[in-house]
Amino acid sequence: MLSFDNENRWSDLLAVLIERDPSAAAVAFDWAGTEIAVTREAPGEGKDRIDIVVRSGDNLVAVIEVKVIGVLGRNQLERYRHALPGAQRYTLVFPHRLPVTATDDWRPTTWESVLETFASSSVPWVAETAIAWRDHLESSLPRVDAKTVWNEFAAGENFPLAVRARCSWVYNQLNPPAGVELMVVQSGAGVSPVVKMTAPAARSGYVVAIEFEERLDSRYWPGTAPDPAPDVRGPSVKVCLVQTGVSTSAGFDWYYLLALWPTMAAARTDWVTEKPKPRAPHDKAGYLRMVAAGGPPYLGIGFGEAQAAKSNDCMFGARFQLAANITLGELVIEMKVLETVLQDLAAVLPSAAT
Repeated sequence: MLSFDNENRWSDLLAVLIERDPSAAAVAFDWAGTEIAVTREAPGEGKDRIDIVVRSGDNLVAVIEVKVIGVLGRNQLERYRHALPGAQRYTLVFPHRLPVTATDDWRPTTWESVLETFASSSVPWVAETAIAWRDHLESSLPRVDAKTVWNEFAAGENFPLAVRARCSWVYNQLNPPAGVELMVVQSGAGVSPVVKMTAPAARSGYVVAIEFEERLDSRYWPGTAPDPAPDVRGPSVKVCLVQTGVSTSAGFDWYYLLALWPTMAAARTDWVTEKPKPRAPHDKAGYLRMVAAGGPPYLGIGFGEAQAAKSNDCMFGARFQLAANITLGELVIEMKVLETVLQDLAAVLPSAAT
């Protein structure tokens, strides 16, 4: 019943547990009141559907977003908060081993802690269901550690879940310094999860970002790992300058990106040398100006006009490719080194040509 690929069923059953034992729910989610009504798939802004909404009369008790394998879409929690203001609690639920980054006043909690509370319910069916559910969650999540090899999968295992578990384990090992934000987000170009670190840049309106993801083409992203295992490419790492709060990439400062390059070049020599192909005329013009000013022709990969119009930011930089057979422990070491690189890049001042 509770497939890891079907978050709707997890939301459905959680809504039933809340309805059957409101007292346990109040403890699990830390809200006041037990005379409640539960709504599934409540309408939000546009096409948004909010997983669970709990009301008591005219009072909005809780807004709950459920995650299993998936991660959050861009500004998803912000949109939900705007659509349903004034709730006692805004709660994001996810498995402990598959963390999701909560923002603003959303309270993160794990499936394990929620189910532990329901397992002590005075309602026998609720307690039995929660215990079985907790055991299912514990036994079904992949076990990964520092020795796990990125591209080694068991035939028939849930492939999206296996990749998510790898990214999540690395995420859980990182503890970046103050000023560096760490998050797990959805890839803008595919279906893979992305582990991302960002730091405010020296110029207002920009951040520096370093992120990694599996770049296996989404057309070949299997539901279950075949035998032989899928020919994954390994973690691809992007190092980019991101302009935020814009609806167009026309104002992106390509000379600022060029000013970052000496620090990037000093950090590594294995940059992928494939030339970027910016689509918008102003992105092409900016890229060519940057190369003419001395930038390498492979600096400028990323997302421009289309992303700015969709998500109010654009990003350009360079990337390098790690081996497909890297272990997770080795990947953590790479990311910890990049924390220092990120801080160095954030301190670089824009070029005088800006």
